[in-house]
Amino acid sequence: MTHTATDIHTEHSRDYILTAGESNAQGIMPLTLMVERVIESATRHANELGIGYDALIKHNIGWVLSRLTLEMSRFPRINEHYCLTTWIESTNKFFSLRNFAITAPGGEVLGYARTVWVAIDYATRRMAPLSKFDMSLFPTAPLECPIAPTPQMKALEGDCETSFYRFKYCDLDFNRHVNTVRYIEVLMNQWSLEHYDRYFPSRFDIIFHHECYYDEEIELRRRREDGTMTDMCEMVAAPDKRAISAAFTWKELEK
Repeated sequence: MTHTATDIHTEHSRDYILTAGESNAQGIMPLTLMVERVIESATRHANELGIGYDALIKHNIGWVLSRLTLEMSRFPRINEHYCLTTWIESTNKFFSLRNFAITAPGGEVLGYARTVWVAIDYATRRMAPLSKFDMSLFPTAPLECPIAPTPQMKALEGDCETSFYRFKYCDLDFNRHVNTVRYIEVLMNQWSLEHYDRYFPSRFDIIFHHECYYDEEIELRRRREDGTMTDMCEMVAAPDKRAISAAFTWKELEK
């Protein structure tokens, strides 16, 4: 993707290389690292635009990832270079929709991501209106993101595979609630090594409903959708507190 002097702030790109130490057991980029890169890219662009942490904390608010969808034809391999480009698709009173393209050298598109971000008032833990800011700080870019948005996911009912997990110190971030990527790691550990030797998550959807905290126990529930390669998942911290909804769509790894 090319940049000009007039659109330098509408999109943000950065190149990376996947090191052996970053790869998973299959020698490819793990989903969790890709999510970290997405968050990192969003943070860098927000800082560049003047709507990052330093600007928001003056109003005692901060960005929280509300929804994420990632769709990949394949993940980068060890020692492969790749590029993440991010841009704002749209912004309304409370939400900023930000997209991503993941490309390899030569222009091969590896995948796309869609995210929804909300500003949270740290005092009330409620959504804060973005009207506090000059909306020119949220420039949109006319770039294509040809994947479907994160769908609504109903609570799982009936027979499900279940397990339990209690969040510990290393699961927390600086806000003292569970780190975004730790939710995904806990979810992904529900499948075996043999499963990952055969499949990779070609599409991943996640919705963050409620925060979880240190020493909080959650029930993990998952169920395969009939006739599909999609597993629906959720984390439930209490009968009335669904923390996470997620979906993994699996695809055969190339041999």
